[in-house]
Parts: sequence; C-alpha cells; structure tokens
Amino acid sequence: MKVLQIVGYKNSGKTTLILQLLKLAKSRGKKVSTIKHHGHGGALHMPDAKTDSMRQFEEGADCSIAYGGGVIQMHQQKQNATLDDLILLSAVSNPDLVLVEGFKESHYAKIVLLHSEEDWVTLQKLKHIELVVSPEALELDKAYVNLQNDSKQIGDWFINWMDGDNHEGL
Repeated sequence: MKVLQIVGYKNSGKTTLILQLLKLAKSRGKKVSTIKHHGHGGALHMPDAKTDSMRQFEEGADCSIAYGGGVIQMHQQKQNATLDDLILLSAVSNPDLVLVEGFKESHYAKIVLLHSEEDWVTLQKLKHIELVVSPEALELDKAYVNLQNDSKQIGDWFINWMDGDNHEGL
C-alpha cells in the first residue's frame, strides 16, 4: 500500500488535485482510500442525531458503525489521532493507494502545492517531498521535480510514482 500526501496552504488546490489523482488511479484499476485533515478547528459536522447509530455514539459509544446498501459508516472518538492511526483504519478496505490531504508534518511521500515563492520558504522544510506544484516556474534550491500547474505533467508524474517500485522522499 502506497501513501501520498498532498500538502499546501488553504485554497492551494489540495482537494482539486486529490480528486484528479483519485480519478486517475481508479481509471487504472487501483483501490484507493482518502484521508483528509479537518484543519478548520472544532469537531466535524455529524450526521442527524436521530439515527440509531448516532444516538449510540452520542450516548458514549467509543465507536459506532452502521452498514447498509453496501456502505459502511463509522464514527469513532479518539483524541489526538495520528495519520498512522487513520491509515491503519483505511487499511481495512485493502487499498493499493492512500491519498492524504494535509498532515504536513507526517513522514510520507508528499506533493507540495504552492501559491507563491513565499510559501516555499516554510514548506521546503517538510520531509519526503517528491513533487512541487506551483503556478509559476520557481528556482528551488533542492532537487525536487518542479511542475507548473500542468494537469498532464502532474498526471504523468503520478502514474510513474504510483506504478514505481519504491519512492522515498528526498
């Protein structure tokens, strides 16, 4: 199972890129899980509290799972969950690939999305950067693959990364 993080600041295009990569991976027959860091503060918006599974969860169940129509829905109480914890949960679906939005400080291969050269000042310190995507050509002081916002080139890079034997971060 390969893990690829998509990181960048707010409104840098992380969700858009994840959706493009997800579609590309699925078109190549891959099983894919996605994980998103909710960076907006506070708890996630929960489904209707009138459902049995949500009533059980609100009454203190540490984990509540509902199943129907081929869909599994799970809610779990866990303070300070790590990305590794979430990847372990996603492994139940036996994915070939896990696409992660956010969790900048985690130790997996990363695509870094930049708004501007100023973003690079902070984000270049991240570990395991495989690809940098920016709206303009940048002179980077490290040997990263730097692509401008070019969907075809990004897709080609992703296919090579996804189908490759081993990619370690730089």
